[in-house]
Amino acid sequence: MIVGKILSVSLTEKWTSRGYHLKNPKVGYKVVDKYSVLSYFALTRRFFRAEITGLYTLNNGEHIAIAKKGLFLRQIGSNSFEKCFTIPRGSKPLNLCIIPSGTIYFGEYFQNVDKQAVNIYYSDDNARTWHIVYTFKAGQINHIHGLFFDQYTSRIWVATGDRQNECIIGYTEDEFKSFVEVFRGGQEYRTCLMFFYYDFIVFATDSQYIPNKIKRFDRNTLEIIELQNIQGSAIKGGQMGDVSFLSTTIEPSKVNKDRYSHLWVTKDGLHWEEKYKARKDWLPSIFQFGTFEFPLYEVDKIERLYFSGRALKGLDGKTMYIDL
Repeated sequence: MIVGKILSVSLTEKWTSRGYHLKNPKVGYKVVDKYSVLSYFALTRRFFRAEITGLYTLNNGEHIAIAKKGLFLRQIGSNSFEKCFTIPRGSKPLNLCIIPSGTIYFGEYFQNVDKQAVNIYYSDDNARTWHIVYTFKAGQINHIHGLFFDQYTSRIWVATGDRQNECIIGYTEDEFKSFVEVFRGGQEYRTCLMFFYYDFIVFATDSQYIPNKIKRFDRNTLEIIELQNIQGSAIKGGQMGDVSFLSTTIEPSKVNKDRYSHLWVTKDGLHWEEKYKARKDWLPSIFQFGTFEFPLYEVDKIERLYFSGRALKGLDGKTMYIDL
């Protein structure tokens, strides 16, 4: 077991974090931000969400991290991550999408009780400048759950939420000069995760209102087939090659009452197996929902799956692995 949350795994190194401090096997780094003081203690870190939630390697070898209210860039030769973008609404995006050209995209994630317009941002100069590239008009959606690059078609897929007719799964194939809605409706299309295979695409639902499932849809016919019932909403996950993985989230729900986070893995997109589970800790949900979180993989093949506990009994802020 590793103390700290694992953020990134490559052929040569693993990046982990504790609060606003990161390290790989050689060097320690820090995120320079006013919220870092809140990350010194577990209770304040969890209550204020003062933590690093994602780490990505840019095409030029620099790194960009997601943390509270900002994106933070580590330039070559520096031991610190400096803010390169201040999040205008909400705390942080759920993910970044970096396409092969190096352009970085993310979508706004905020409560949006007033049904305002929602933006997608991009940077094509390694996070030096940021611009709005696409806007969902006021009333169309609540917020954006994620952007995902499809290596088979070079499309960028977008998932939105949350309520009836706000849940969209769609794509752009011209970097947001246009946008195609493939599915639009309620909780059956509400997702934070998409996994890409040659003939089909897999997604897992993320809802506190209905039983959650892993589903696939055919690329040509768009027929949806349910693959697996899961015990809670799926927010965290990832993919490397044909191996995909996700965890269920323990959150207040009248439907999904399981008090364990369950880790699910597939090697072909179709057949999913539960590999691990852990119970929610004693703190209430305001101190974060219980789940497993995963690193970004920069390898050719996954033989060992790392995962970190969040708000789980005895595992919060700690990292484990299973061999696949």
